[in-house]
Amino acid sequence: MPEWTGAFAGEGLYPNLPEDLYHRDVVPEGSLSVTSSKLLLPPSVPAKFKWAREHPHKSTSAMDDGTRVHALVLGKGEEHLELLDFPNYRTDKAKDARDAAIAAGKIPTLPNEWEEARKIADSVLSHSTTGGLFTDGDAEVSMFWVDPEFDIWLRGRMDYLIYVDGRPTIVDFKTSADASPEEFTRSVYKYGYHRQDPHYREGLAACLKCEWDDIDFVFAVVETEPPYLVATYYVSDGSPGEYGAPTPDDVERGREQNRIAREVYADCSQSGNWPGYSEEIERLELRHYDRQQMKREIDDWHK
Repeated sequence: MPEWTGAFAGEGLYPNLPEDLYHRDVVPEGSLSVTSSKLLLPPSVPAKFKWAREHPHKSTSAMDDGTRVHALVLGKGEEHLELLDFPNYRTDKAKDARDAAIAAGKIPTLPNEWEEARKIADSVLSHSTTGGLFTDGDAEVSMFWVDPEFDIWLRGRMDYLIYVDGRPTIVDFKTSADASPEEFTRSVYKYGYHRQDPHYREGLAACLKCEWDDIDFVFAVVETEPPYLVATYYVSDGSPGEYGAPTPDDVERGREQNRIAREVYADCSQSGNWPGYSEEIERLELRHYDRQQMKREIDDWHK
């Protein structure tokens, strides 16, 4: 893996690239991440992608909570936390310390927030299956590669890279209010996690010079409320399921969505035009579900 020396050195894996530089994008001509690419496709529009790229959003409380847990589970990133010896932020002294930490680019962390993060991390690391995925690997590995179809730079930052029986395995760590299969499946669709799988596998394959389906990708998920339950998942890839039954290839659908987003990105970058919504007056039709609901309400009124 090439070491980060302060200048972008081309395609490859960068295990020690600072997180803030990764997000600011070190590729001179710019690169596309899978997270930002979600803004290129409906219901979003390219204009929102352009705005987000030029105006980085501020961290939220939930994001800070996740960062603390990530640092403890991955064993990397604690330098971004500022531990404050206050029970809360009610005093001026505590508020000043909080503001100073934020101004320094750090995440202010109270003792109770640190203790909560530690309990969640302990639940992950002590889990019989998931805990083993965070040992003897590399945390926060950035990668950059060129898309061969559209000739654009792509990037990704793996939470954890481990080799299982010699097979590269990418572990994507998530905190969630509900890690049950039913609810996390909804999160996969809502947040486009099924697109992360092929994006990261393709990127690592390009850097390792292997096939993308020679790489595994799993989600390690932990709930943020006691008893901090843990689960590990992978997205359906079309391979035979239980009893040999065929399964939907959700990874391939995500891969095709990624391809469309890359095409939009390439076209917009070349033209300099990042369109918003239609400039025409468009006709709207209510959804079938909403129509049915209105009908029930009207029928109930006339009963």
